[in-house]
Amino acid sequence: MNASTSRLQKAMSYSLLAIGILGMGFLIYRVVEQLSPSTLAVATPDSITQPSQTAPVAVTQDAEISIGIRIGQRAPDFRLASLDHEDVSLSDFRGKIVILDFWASWCGPCKSTMPGLEDLARTLASDVVLLGVSLDRSEANAADYLDANNFHAMIGLYGSYADAYRVSGTYGVTGIPKTFIIDRDGIIRYVGHPASLSRQTLERLL
Repeated sequence: MNASTSRLQKAMSYSLLAIGILGMGFLIYRVVEQLSPSTLAVATPDSITQPSQTAPVAVTQDAEISIGIRIGQRAPDFRLASLDHEDVSLSDFRGKIVILDFWASWCGPCKSTMPGLEDLARTLASDVVLLGVSLDRSEANAADYLDANNFHAMIGLYGSYADAYRVSGTYGVTGIPKTFIIDRDGIIRYVGHPASLSRQTLERLL
């Protein structure tokens, strides 16, 4: 190989190298041009896809409360004639606190606790009603006892001997006196002897 041939080969190599460099430069230019700020899409808050939002699922609580004679249960409704011969239902007093007392004029413990119940009913008359189901043998015995002792805050209930005992059976009464406290929504909040009932117990329900 002579000197002229060697120089020719070197020149061709340099030319090919230059062409390659120019080609790479042009390619880089085209890429940069396509990525210029004028052609870039900028993500704005409005264009960003937000996660789908689902409305909170309302958790429904069963509002049905069983009817029964225990604390926390709905008191069984009943209808009895009052000693004034008016039909009275427990549900008539929804919205008030009801003291439901089972008693009789022949019952010594009933007589000792009735003044306290009467006093509570008088003192809290705007919020509390006192219903007294008499288990006397006759309506006259119950009415005479209430009148003789000026127990007029109590709404005496009787109807008949059979009617009164039917209601006492519904409430599981096996001995008297026995008292139930029923709140404004008709739910039983106290069951027991009236001697254990305090004003504070009632005031907590006001």
